Amino acid sequence: MHCYLSTAQVSKLRPRSVRSMAKRKVRDAARAAPCRIVVAIALLAGAPMLSFGADHAERSFPIDCFPDAVERWSAAGPDAGARYGAVNLPGIVLGPPAESSPLVGGTSVASLGPGGEMVYRFDDIVIEDRPGPDFIVFENAFFVGSVPENPGEGFTVFAELGTVEVSSDGLSWQMMPFDQAALDRSRGANIDENQHRELGGLAGSTPTFSGNWTIPDDRFTWDPEGQGGVSGAGGDAFDLADVGMTEARFVRIRDARSENGVPGAADGFDLDTIIVLHGRPVAPAGPDLDGDRLSDREEEVFFASQVDLVDSDADGTDDGREAASCRSPTSAEITPYYVEEPRLYLEGSACTVLRWTWLSETATVQIIRGPLSALFEAAAEISLGTATCLDSQAGGVRWSCDDLSPSLGEGWYYLVRRDTSTHFGRSSSLKPRVPESGCP
Repeated sequence: MHCYLSTAQVSKLRPRSVRSMAKRKVRDAARAAPCRIVVAIALLAGAPMLSFGADHAERSFPIDCFPDAVERWSAAGPDAGARYGAVNLPGIVLGPPAESSPLVGGTSVASLGPGGEMVYRFDDIVIEDRPGPDFIVFENAFFVGSVPENPGEGFTVFAELGTVEVSSDGLSWQMMPFDQAALDRSRGANIDENQHRELGGLAGSTPTFSGNWTIPDDRFTWDPEGQGGVSGAGGDAFDLADVGMTEARFVRIRDARSENGVPGAADGFDLDTIIVLHGRPVAPAGPDLDGDRLSDREEEVFFASQVDLVDSDADGTDDGREAASCRSPTSAEITPYYVEEPRLYLEGSACTVLRWTWLSETATVQIIRGPLSALFEAAAEISLGTATCLDSQAGGVRWSCDDLSPSLGEGWYYLVRRDTSTHFGRSSSLKPRVPESGCP
């Protein structure tokens, strides 16, 4: 459910005799949509085009606390593509944390392998330093044997650890401080409660499970309302102040070679996601009467917040920062809040494979394909014309595959939406995209 007419929606464009025709066709489609075109020629039929990122010059989907792209994925070889979850990248490591339990690690992850690394990029927001932790990294660590029921009770955690670095430009990096000796002592075995406390500054040591994932865990404080003393949804929290940074746009996670697990496709750090606790939107995408970094149109369409009030719910945090931290701008509640608009990524060669942002274990999506020539901007919406329903209840984050090609001189768009949604994303003017026909 996404606005890209680039790697997200235009899968195939069958060229005539020259490239200029292809350029013109995609350009004209962009004007009709309207929507940001990022990669045009790379979308010619037969061209591989798995895209882990895109240029978000026009904000056509809502601000939230999740990364916007996987900037780089360098899993351990020799066949990184065979790593567990690699086929589901990048969507499997984007979006909210996956459901799991304190005693069972989640499977909606991608394994880095020994020494592998991954870089997240934020386009619409920056992580900013405010009091307390600023972001949480989720792996699929879990308690072994039993979950502790009282403070001081011993426990054991299956943990595959990772180092965490942050950067404002993707070039200069600062590593979160940790105890190298404690890491060395933990190699090759599960960790106990004492080691868990010693391994702060590393990701992957705190069990994860369903819960309020906007609440960071404190490894030194027992939470009587949490599971096993872990608050929120677990995961490991990090503070930019620990490396003297005021803001960051990139996060790099590298497997720390814990050697705790069975060698194979799933060994090493199993990345789930990262969520931002303290985010700030970049410059608004349009007029912003109250200066909260959400455009007036975004406030009206996505959040129902006041365009003339910087803090609609008067809770002390401006609307833009609340949206960028997955909190509602119109409520002082700390329950996670975000608008579901899954991003769509394509890979095309003999056929077109679709991947989209993780939503949940039970979520299903609808996928449509239609001709670019049918796109029409009406007063209140973007008409998608007559679309073909490729799947009305696709689960997970991947669909394979569409082996049909458009006719000579024609191009196609692809769109995905949560099956509970009424439209297939929005244009750069935030008009809903509505097909005349398609999935029920």
